[in-house]
Amino acid sequence: MSNKPGPFEYVKSINEKRPVDELTGYNPFLTNRAFSMHQDTIMLADMMNTGHKLPPELQYEFYYHAVRKGKRFGFPTKPQEDDNLTLVMDHYNYSKEKALEAMRLLSDNDIMAIRASKNKGGT
Repeated sequence: MSNKPGPFEYVKSINEKRPVDELTGYNPFLTNRAFSMHQDTIMLADMMNTGHKLPPELQYEFYYHAVRKGKRFGFPTKPQEDDNLTLVMDHYNYSKEKALEAMRLLSDNDIMAIRASKNKGGT
């Protein structure tokens, strides 16, 4: 059984400032992708994308010394779409941009009327 760390163990070691001795499983693409998902490390990931020909040891060292210690878990979530926006998009057959413009013009009563016209009954 191999005791080789997984690709995101390197990201974790960089975030926690806990150096890793062996870099055989280091994947520069996945590391760049992980750091490009956070506001405070996106520019560093961009710098490493331009230096993609560097050996993995140098890329790891760059991240290790450039990234501040902190907790960066998971990927940022997308904002939830407004139910009223999807209702206006469906009712008028508008794109998202046009529906956003129409939302500024519609009152709450207009939206309630659209919702009532879409109600098909049942449970």
